[in-house]
Amino acid sequence: MSALKILRLGLFQFAAGSLSVLFLGVLNRVMRVELGLSLFSVTLLLGGGHYLGALVAIPFGYYSDGNRILGYRRSLYVVLGALVACSVLLGAPWVARWLAAHPTPLNYGLAFLYFLCEGIATFVAGTAYLALIAERNSSASRGQATSLVWTMLMVGIITTGIGAGAYLGDYKFENLVELFSIAVGVALVLTLVALWRQEPRETGSVLRARRGLRTAALQVLRSGHSRRFAFFLMVGMFSYFMQDVILEPFGGEVFGLSAASTTRFNAYMGAGLIGGMLPGSLLLIPRIGKSAVAQIGCAILVLAFALLAASGFAASDAVLPLLITLLGLGAGFFTVGSVALMMDMTLKEHTGLFVGVWTLAQAVAKGPASLVAGALQSVFAALGAPAGQAYGAVFAIEALGMLCALMLLRRVEPQALQQEFISRSQPAAQGFDQASQNRA
Repeated sequence: MSALKILRLGLFQFAAGSLSVLFLGVLNRVMRVELGLSLFSVTLLLGGGHYLGALVAIPFGYYSDGNRILGYRRSLYVVLGALVACSVLLGAPWVARWLAAHPTPLNYGLAFLYFLCEGIATFVAGTAYLALIAERNSSASRGQATSLVWTMLMVGIITTGIGAGAYLGDYKFENLVELFSIAVGVALVLTLVALWRQEPRETGSVLRARRGLRTAALQVLRSGHSRRFAFFLMVGMFSYFMQDVILEPFGGEVFGLSAASTTRFNAYMGAGLIGGMLPGSLLLIPRIGKSAVAQIGCAILVLAFALLAASGFAASDAVLPLLITLLGLGAGFFTVGSVALMMDMTLKEHTGLFVGVWTLAQAVAKGPASLVAGALQSVFAALGAPAGQAYGAVFAIEALGMLCALMLLRRVEPQALQQEFISRSQPAAQGFDQASQNRA
């Protein structure tokens, strides 16, 4: 794909980043602060519903490999997923206000099912979208494609975070509804523009896999190469996203920084992310490869988390903005390297299935990461550790986790995975052909 087409395809990620800020950020805060729901219930409703939706990634990825809509294997699934997710978001403020006014167990259950629809739709669209990128780009160009679309994701997150805060001002329900309505409308338009004529329409018969979903999924999971890559994704994502819920409280509780000051952490992190993604994919991946770039990201994250732990133990914020920028830089290299590598860890026959497996592995890691980090910090504090040491201990655990991810990554070999499945399929294909001849 040309850079212009990739950039246009990235508009979907821009929209996805914008909506994630509204759903997991703005709505989260409104339900907790303005509507008075408990933090646990809000986390369970929004975060739990969102990440539980990842369970559809594997069966849907497999289904989309062999089932087209109007001749399109990926694009229309992305559009349908986006349409459902946007519909849920459009009604989300009303559901939140209704639940706050009528907080019965039955209503909590109904609200959870409602928000679960957002998670399912998001992961349906996301799985099809990643499979489309993998299929429409050669192995050599996937690094550039990954960089551009994930940079668009970050731009969407940053600009929406700034714009939403300015638009809402002092909370009013009417402003919240208007904000969500505008964002949903813009997101749907961007999705259609992003996907217009990106995928050629297929007119021939569908090539269906001989293996059923259960057999195909078990073969993926039984592969040593697949398991190592899945463990790498889970350990790496879990270790990195543990900081998501503790970084801003760390600045406020340990160093006494204001809310405005800790909000700037997002800008430092975003600058580092983009600073890692663009050179990582455009300059380094073509020269040293995807795995090497991901390893550089892991190493930088080990250093960043170790230094954050040291700053917590020393109660020194002298270079805190620099450390958070370094954290973003490592995450940028880690993201483009691992996502580009993820697209190489697929087979043409089962692109959607493999992408579904890797998507589920990431979601399984991201979902509980924040809960575990918060619980660990609370445990260390309850044991008598000062605030800086309690947070520092969590950062130290994250550094160790990223070190483990680095060791796992060094044993990941995409070519070996593909060769393994090719060698497996040849005897099966020969047996199938022999059986056909015998019947004839």
